[in-house]
Amino acid sequence: MIQIRELCPVNFFGHYHLDHLPNNPKHNFGIITPDLLRNFTPNLYDKNLLHHLKDSDWQAGVIKHFERDKHFHQSVFFKETYNDCHEITKNTFQKNQIPRFYFALHVLIEMILDKVLIGQDENKLQEFYEQLELCKDEIPRLLEQVNHQNPNLFLERYNRFLESKYLFKYLDSSGIVYGLNRVYIQVNAYHYDWNIEQKNELEALVPIIESAIQQNITKLNS
Repeated sequence: MIQIRELCPVNFFGHYHLDHLPNNPKHNFGIITPDLLRNFTPNLYDKNLLHHLKDSDWQAGVIKHFERDKHFHQSVFFKETYNDCHEITKNTFQKNQIPRFYFALHVLIEMILDKVLIGQDENKLQEFYEQLELCKDEIPRLLEQVNHQNPNLFLERYNRFLESKYLFKYLDSSGIVYGLNRVYIQVNAYHYDWNIEQKNELEALVPIIESAIQQNITKLNS
């Protein structure tokens, strides 16, 4: 059984906050489907998702996910936040001998944006989990559409994701830093838990990036 420490949610809530539809669980599952599949069961499904989806609500959600990702990474918000935090992030990572600071900053902006959005409305995060719970019975049929090779494994990990409600831990800087470590380990960028010094330095970096996000957040859709 997968352990909670292996789950690597990044900006799931950002997708939901910006693009969910009220009382449409399949659409709301769709807007995070590409990230769920990549995190929980990489290489066990046909990655050409849009060529296979037959359910219109699910398909619309997946399309919205790809549109949002493309816009987000080209947005004024992302570019300015990245530039604002580039030097301090580079210095922190080099000081602590952690590789790929540019990758980390990308991930941290996504995670800390979720932190900011959750802080604005924790009830919406609870609603996010409730919508995903409502979709559970539909998931096996949906996974068939993308030729998933091990739907039971996906469902096991999906259930653990719902049970852990890990995104609530983003409200604390330690939850962000822990999640970043899991991402690094998952992509083979780093093979160990952060040591105490690294953890402290990274936790001190979180409010700096959060402040930049707060300053730029009105540009999120520009």
